[in-house]
Parts: sequence; C-alpha cells; structure tokens
Amino acid sequence: MLEGSTYETHIDDARAAAIADYAMGDSEAEAEFDHIVVLTRELFQVSAAMVSIVTRDVVHFKARTGLDVCSAPTDVAFCAHALDHEGPFVIADAALDPAFMNNPLVIDGPRLRFYAGVPLRVASGQVIGTLCVVDETPRLFSERDRHLLECLGQVVVDRIEVRRQERELAHLAHYDPLTGLPNRTLLHERASGILSTQRPMAVLLFDLDGFKDVNDVFGHAMGDALLSAIGYRLSARLEDGQTLARLGGDEFVVIASDVADPRTALIIAERLRSDFDEGFIVDDQELRVDTCIGVAISPYHGDQIDRLICHADLALYRAKERGAGSIAFYEPHLRHQVEDRQHIQHQLREAFERGEFEVHYQPQVRLSDETVVGAEALLRWRHPEHGLLTPDRFLPILELMPLAAAVGAWVLDEAIAQAAAWAAAGIPLRVGINLFASQFRSTSLAEKVAKTLQRHGVAADRIELELTENIAVRNTRAVVETLTALRALGVGIALDDFGTGFASLSVLRDFPITRLKVDRSFVADIAVGSDQSAVVDSILTLGRAFGVEVIAEGIETIVQARWLRAKGCHEGQGWHYGYPVLPTEIEAIVSAAKGHAARWSA
Repeated sequence: MLEGSTYETHIDDARAAAIADYAMGDSEAEAEFDHIVVLTRELFQVSAAMVSIVTRDVVHFKARTGLDVCSAPTDVAFCAHALDHEGPFVIADAALDPAFMNNPLVIDGPRLRFYAGVPLRVASGQVIGTLCVVDETPRLFSERDRHLLECLGQVVVDRIEVRRQERELAHLAHYDPLTGLPNRTLLHERASGILSTQRPMAVLLFDLDGFKDVNDVFGHAMGDALLSAIGYRLSARLEDGQTLARLGGDEFVVIASDVADPRTALIIAERLRSDFDEGFIVDDQELRVDTCIGVAISPYHGDQIDRLICHADLALYRAKERGAGSIAFYEPHLRHQVEDRQHIQHQLREAFERGEFEVHYQPQVRLSDETVVGAEALLRWRHPEHGLLTPDRFLPILELMPLAAAVGAWVLDEAIAQAAAWAAAGIPLRVGINLFASQFRSTSLAEKVAKTLQRHGVAADRIELELTENIAVRNTRAVVETLTALRALGVGIALDDFGTGFASLSVLRDFPITRLKVDRSFVADIAVGSDQSAVVDSILTLGRAFGVEVIAEGIETIVQARWLRAKGCHEGQGWHYGYPVLPTEIEAIVSAAKGHAARWSA
C-alpha cells in the first residue's frame, strides 16, 4: 500500500471480471493503442504517456512511449489512485505531496514529479485502467488539459469496446449462437487442418428423428432448448481428437481425427447413438428423439471436407431408409443422389429458357409509422409439375451453376423495370435486389447496373443491391472495388443475413454499406428474452455506430415489431406485413398501409 493512501490493493470481483472480459489482464503490449499514447505525449509535451490496466497486484502498461518498463506493482503505481475519480487525477508535484513524496518512483528510478491520469470506464461502468502522462518536472494542468486528456481517454475506451465487439462477432462467425458448438466455418478449419497433413479422418453426420414433432407440440423455444441440451451432452462425451459441430437446424456432425478403420468409426457411431437412449429433460419435460448416422472416412471416401460431408449425407439418407437408429457407411452407388442433383440442374436450365422464373416482392415497412417504403425482389420458380417453388427448393443448386449469373442479370432487369413502373404509378418504392456471388466475378457489374437504370429511367437511390456476408468476405478487394463503383452510382448497398456468416467490423468499416439486414433467425425469438435479443440489440448498436440503417427480416408477430421499434430499428419485413407477392398485389398492400399510417398519425 502506498504511504498515506486509502487505496487498497485488492480489486473487486466485478472489476477483475471486466478486465478478463476485455482480455486485457496480461502484460502483452497492444500496438493498436501506440498512436494514442504518442499523440498524448506530443500534445502535453511530457516525458512519457501510457495506457495502463490496473489488476489486483500489477499495473500493466498495454501501450507506452517514453517509458522502458511494461508493468509496475499496483501498490507503487500512481494509476491505482486514479481509478475512483470521475475525471482526471492530477499530482502537480509528487515531491511536495505527502501521499507520494516517499514513493519509490519519486525518490528513485525515474524520479517522477508530475502525474495526470484519466480513468478508462467501459460500458459496464467498471474502471479497468487509465490513460496517463508523467514527467520529471512539476507541471500545472489546466482545465483545457483535463478536457483533452478525458477526450483521449474516451478514444481508448471506444477502441477497447470496438475490439470486444469484433471478438464477439468473430466468436459468432465460428460458433453456433444457440448451442455454443463449433459451426460449419470452424468445422471446416479443423477438418482442413487434419486433412492437409494426410491424416485419416472419420466424418459422422446425423440429425434428429422426431425433432419436428417437438417443435410442433411444444413450440420452437422448447426445440431450441432441446438442441442446446443435446449439444451439451454430446460435447461432454467427446474424446481427444473429436469435434462436434452444428451445421444448422437439427443437423450435427462429428469429425474424428486419425480414424481410418471402419470398425473404429462404427464404435464411435454406436457410442454417439447410445447417447440418445436417455431422454433429455428440458423445462421439467422429458423429451425423446432418435438419430440415424451417416459415416464417411478419408481418404477412401474423399480428401476434402465438403466431399466427405456430402458422402456422409448420402450415407445418412440410406440409414434413414433402414429405420430409426440406423448407421450406414458411404458406398459409391449412393451417388444416385448426385444424379438427382444433376437432373435438377438440367430442369433449372430449361426453366430459365422457358420463362418459368418469376419475381415476387415482399413489402418493407418503416417501423416508426408502418409506411411501406420498399420491396425486396425474391426469385420464384413456377414449376410445371410442382407449382410455385420457393428459393430453398432450388437456390442452393442454382448458386453453384454458371446459370446463376444469367438469372441474376434477369432479376436485376425485372426488378429495376418494376421500380420504374411503380414510380410511374405514383408508388416510388425502393426495390431491394439480391445479387449472386457469380455476378461479382464480372468486373462490369457496376456498368451493367448503370445501363439498366438508364434504360428504364430509374433514379439510382430507388435501388438497393443486397449481398450476403459470405460474398462480402470472398475476394474482398475485388468486392470492395465493385461495391464502391456501385455506390458511386447512388444505389444503396445492403448486407444481408448479418450476423450469420464470416463478416467482422472490418466489413462495415471498409465496405460502402448503407443498410444492415438482421437475419430472421435472430428475430424469431427476440420477444421471449432469448440470447437472440442481445444479438439483435448489438447489431442495432453497430448500425448506429457506423451510421447505417438497419432492417429486420422475418417479423411475424406484432410483439416482434413493437420490440424492434422500441429498440430503434428503422425498418422491417416479414409475414406480419405481407408475404412475397406479385407486383400488382404490392399496390394493394401499399394502399392499405397508407390508411393504417394515417390512423397511426391521427
């Protein structure tokens, strides 16, 4: 303890937790703060400036200039005294201050005389450290100096908060937010690491028989809780070299490194299946589901994770044919599934030639008064035998075909033409248009958009082009250049399904994004207090921080709409406001919404 000081060396649990939460409790230097301390030192013309983190026993200097040490004991460092102050804590002359005149830093070593430090108060309200300046000579510190130091301290805090958000988004990019299990991205990284070293690996793919019944009988909240319980039980029983990941929905996969013998893979699969013998207790309710398992083994069934998962999926299909609880291994003749996919590709090519594709439009509503302000163009397939097909029935296959670029260009032309028609009819709606990844492979995308706008006489700000996170992070430089050219035309750029892919804050910083679209999976449970509420809240905060508007997809209830409106979400779309419909039906929806908006404002 410092002589004459009332500061106690222990730090409360909340502060320790805050330091741990921000991952700043070690002595490793943080280069991203270097420019701030250099600026601070130059601004105040002092001998040294530091960003300090004050732990129970040690003060870590995460960034410093003019100082050779990277840490100091808490009971000696001046920074500990600044933590309980609202504003800057100033020692004009330590040699004349009874509380500090005998401090080792004053009478020996650097022989400090002056100190000024501002506390770094993070979003939780906890103070985790300081931005401080020191000098060997006494100094006066004016009110202007205090204000400048506080402003610089806030810059440090802002960067700390952004970095935490980046870390959280990185976690979302690699882990399933519902179960906490690795997601497809992390699974691919781990599997690719194993396969790149030529080590064998077993892939066990399974989903849940009876899960739909749980959702139908008990509701989706109970279904989500069941998925979490399954993930917790199975992950607790994994052995070394095994990874359990959730691919989406009720589909899971286990990869087991160094497994080449089918008999060993069968033992793993049987153990995995036996984990379902006991029911799962969720909210005092015992739920029982079963599973079938499909198995593929490298290198016999493939040497890439995508191919192995594909072959395990074919084996899973065969296991399901055998009945509940079955296990099946991939065999080459199962490739008839691939032939079926090729048949669908042939049908898609014929559908485009025959004009079987249609563009439907889903209204987008300003939440503050429920006025229809836009419509998203959505692709549909009028199949001659199966009727109107939604994208989930064909889009995953179409996206991988060269045909995607041609279909995307057709949708672009149709949607812009429709925007012109609505404008001529006195309905100046903004039209959102989804872009295929293949469209970005063309360097002339911006030129094509410009010509299409000119041909139909549509103002650029009436069009908003949408891309998914996964498109955004591929070939980033080329994508940025294309988007920059598009934005220069005046069209809006929306980042679709935000929070579900690989994007980080760097995408928001580097890309000319004008709108974030919250994925429907996050909206579904926001009104029942799930973790998804925090995710949506964070996305809204990011939108405000980066100056972009936010639209929420998948609004199905008035409760969800009210929650989003109260949180400051700008716009929304979903079944609550209207299903995707033909252009003529949009006009009726707009008219009805105008009447509602008039009553709203009355």
